[in-house]
Amino acid sequence: MRQQDYRGTRSVQNSHENDYEQRKKEAHKRFMKKKRKRKRIKRVLISLCLILSILLGYGAAQVELTVNKVLDTRAEATEGDLNNVDLSNINVIGDDEVINILLVGSDKRASQTDKGRSDSTMIATVDMKNHQLKLTSLMRDMYVSIPGYESNRFNAAYSYGGVPLLYQTIATNFGVRLDGYVVVDFTAFENVINQIGGVEVTVTESEYKHLQSYYKNKKGYKDALKIKAGKNVMNGKQALCYARIRKEGNGDFRRTERQRIVLQAIFTKAKSLSINQLINMMTKVLPYVSTDLSNDEIMSYAKSVLMMGTTQINQFRIPAEGTYQDETIRSMKVLVPDVPTNAQKLQDFIFNKATSVEYK
Repeated sequence: MRQQDYRGTRSVQNSHENDYEQRKKEAHKRFMKKKRKRKRIKRVLISLCLILSILLGYGAAQVELTVNKVLDTRAEATEGDLNNVDLSNINVIGDDEVINILLVGSDKRASQTDKGRSDSTMIATVDMKNHQLKLTSLMRDMYVSIPGYESNRFNAAYSYGGVPLLYQTIATNFGVRLDGYVVVDFTAFENVINQIGGVEVTVTESEYKHLQSYYKNKKGYKDALKIKAGKNVMNGKQALCYARIRKEGNGDFRRTERQRIVLQAIFTKAKSLSINQLINMMTKVLPYVSTDLSNDEIMSYAKSVLMMGTTQINQFRIPAEGTYQDETIRSMKVLVPDVPTNAQKLQDFIFNKATSVEYK
């Protein structure tokens, strides 16, 4: 009896062991099946990623190729390269993470061969160290030292020796290194605004009255008379008339502020455009733009600006408030700046973190 019980128990144990082994084999099969499935999915995903990378790379290459072709349509750089400007015996400071571009607005037309007159001078700063964009106006009526010439108004430097002498004048008086220049004709200014569909600008009552009075009897300026007090969406011609108002408000101080207001509006609007829209805009503008920046530099700086993800431009002007005297020298009404103080203020603004949009 006991022998039979033992054989029965042994038989049950063997049955359990067989069931366990069977379940183990089936579990292993399911595991291997899932593993093979995961491998197939992984291979598919890798293939899709490779295809997507190739497509994106090709698309980026095509965009870069198109942009380079468009950049090649810009006006010939007749002012040379700022890297070749003689700054011997001039102390300047710079920072590899802070890019300073000299912006010169000129009333020269495309058909002219002379430099024209410098109507505005600014320094555009891409501060990658502090992730900020900055714009500084250099007022044209400052009475400053001009290398090789008698002291004169700041904008005389451009008339005497173009961008190279203008750079030497900035370096001599304010000690800031510049990394390139862009000379923009008024036609480019108008074209870029028209291409982006206009810019929104708020006009004061006194500015409105000045525009109505100044352009009332001028031919070709009907658009200027359409500007109203309050908010306006201005086309290129209107924005140019607004930015060039001189004898209203605080004279040239307010004028340079208007110029910065319009540039801020342009930048804010342009950042919302698609790649195709930007390329189309560039084709209309670049023939009126001269620069010593290479295509690679332009692309690199543009990417840096886009990566910042901001449309805010911190603004400044030289001379700063309370750092100059109004004087008349050689029958010229000029602003005589405290040069060391303004040099320090400009360097602080450019190379350190700006704490407000309007820095005075």
